[in-house]
Amino acid sequence: MQATITKMTLSQVEQKKNMAISTKAKYDKYWDNVDNVNYLLYVAVVLDTRNKLRYVTYCIELVYGKGSEKSKKISGLVTKTLEDFFNHYKGKVEKANVQNTHDNLVDENLSRFGEMDIDLELEFDKFDHEGQDIKSEVEIYLAGGREKRDNKFDLLEWWKVNSIQFPILSTLARHVLAMPTLTVALDSAFSTGRKVIDKYRSSLNPDTAEVLICAQDWIRCSSVDLELGCAMKSKEIDELNENMTSLKID
Repeated sequence: MQATITKMTLSQVEQKKNMAISTKAKYDKYWDNVDNVNYLLYVAVVLDTRNKLRYVTYCIELVYGKGSEKSKKISGLVTKTLEDFFNHYKGKVEKANVQNTHDNLVDENLSRFGEMDIDLELEFDKFDHEGQDIKSEVEIYLAGGREKRDNKFDLLEWWKVNSIQFPILSTLARHVLAMPTLTVALDSAFSTGRKVIDKYRSSLNPDTAEVLICAQDWIRCSSVDLELGCAMKSKEIDELNENMTSLKID
């Protein structure tokens, strides 16, 4: 998007150039200032196994230059945001396990040390596994290969299948990737009335507004409805029109 806008700012057509300059000013307001960027959007791209951090870094370097300070700063902030989110989810998981661990700790220790024959290697493997930094999930994920691009690829299904390898990261990915990015309120997106009554037609009376909304709905009727209308006899259509004319809109 930025490449297209920047190219248009160099246009020889004055109108197109002015439009591009105005658009670029709005674009830079949200994306050029590092402090104003919502890095969760970048995290969502990183959690796509077909992209990962390498794709984000590649795109950032195309915009701000390879090896530039701004590219390094943005890439670092993307990684930090992912790690911060991961640590938050990690803390929630650990908090949920604290109670169970506390309840079983005394009995487990008494049972363990009460045995005469202890497998030290097995106990060490268990201890070492529990002591590992779970943050390595992020490191393992980012260091791994990318999935091939396929139109039938189901990203959420991939995270479901790999939830054993990435138990915490998969939960984070499921929440982030399922989050709608649309910022428009639902009533604004699906309201028919707002499309009919705008600032240029704000004085429409209720009857006229209702007629316009109904007409709009009828125009957008399905092909089945159109075929049904074509199949009706002219006499039936005339009767239908007379009945509709006699209707009174309350």
